Amino acid sequence: MKSYLNIRHVALLVVGLVIAATATAERPTIKGSFSKESIEVGDRVDYIIDIEKDRATEIGIPDFDGNPTLEEVKREREAKRRMSSYDTYDEDIFELIEDFPLDTVEVDGRRLHLRKRYTLAVMETGEIPMRPSILYFAKNRDVPDTLYAEDTLRLSVKNYAELDTTLFLKADPTSEQGFGVDKDLASKMLRDEGIHTQKDLPFIFAEVRDYVTYGVIVLIVVSLVIWLVIRYIRAVLSRRVATMKPGPKIPPHVVAIKAFEELKNRKLWQNGKYKQYYTALTDILRSYIAGRWGIGALEMTTEEIIMALREVELPLDERSNLVAIMRTADMVKFAKAEPAAEENEESYTKAYYFVENTKLVEENSIEGKQDVTIDTNIEE
Repeated sequence: MKSYLNIRHVALLVVGLVIAATATAERPTIKGSFSKESIEVGDRVDYIIDIEKDRATEIGIPDFDGNPTLEEVKREREAKRRMSSYDTYDEDIFELIEDFPLDTVEVDGRRLHLRKRYTLAVMETGEIPMRPSILYFAKNRDVPDTLYAEDTLRLSVKNYAELDTTLFLKADPTSEQGFGVDKDLASKMLRDEGIHTQKDLPFIFAEVRDYVTYGVIVLIVVSLVIWLVIRYIRAVLSRRVATMKPGPKIPPHVVAIKAFEELKNRKLWQNGKYKQYYTALTDILRSYIAGRWGIGALEMTTEEIIMALREVELPLDERSNLVAIMRTADMVKFAKAEPAAEENEESYTKAYYFVENTKLVEENSIEGKQDVTIDTNIEE
């Protein structure tokens, strides 16, 4: 009997621990903060609530706006219109400027880290306490519980008498500046007229005169510097353009022959690189055809090049040699053919002589032109 009781007690203890652990896991945690610790009355400040909760836990966040109905808004406006001063009407401590959407900062399994941010205008002075709180619904409960943060936030809001404003100035012969702050006038204005929200007060020129003066000076200096730099750059570019002379255009056959020489020195097919060899060989021919006859051979297929060259007057042997080279290259590139050494050399020779026998010969050729070409006697 005693053993049975012990087992029952242990079972109840385990169930209780599981329930307690589940309840603790479901309970959210919150932490709040202000974007500034100290501001002036009427200034804006961001109020931020960080929430960590289980996915299944429902929460309710503070609503500074209150979601008033249209009728409530009309009644409030009518009451304010009839007031002679703020003596009979107290503004709320905070005025909602912007309500940002609830943001998901981090997801860790079932746990969510959420962040809610408000931009508020503070309408009272002094040390304003704020203890962050939210509503949450525990599992299988229809009535919400209020959850508070562990720490109370405190926002320091300066009094109008502490502000540097021309509203409270008076002549003071004892002061080095000749004026000072009339604290009695400031207190009377606060008592009789309430706190004027700074964001609603119009600017006067005296408040921004120095900024405007410095801004105009800086703008003039920057504009002058930019003008001088642009003028200098234009002068430099003009001198360079005047001294630059376009060099003579290299004939396409000279470019092709130099490229043939470089290809021969690379010894591609000798090292089993047939595809690279024939790709380079046909690219040289395509560039030469484009420069020699103005045909867009670089973007054409073999058949399109052959068709385009039918309109060009060519020796019959050279036309046949070109077709043979292009066909062989296509077999290597697309069918992975590996021509014999003699065929590779023959393709090179045919390509070289195709350029030599079809190049454009000018009547007034420059002496020593042959120095830039390779010897036509091609050896292995």
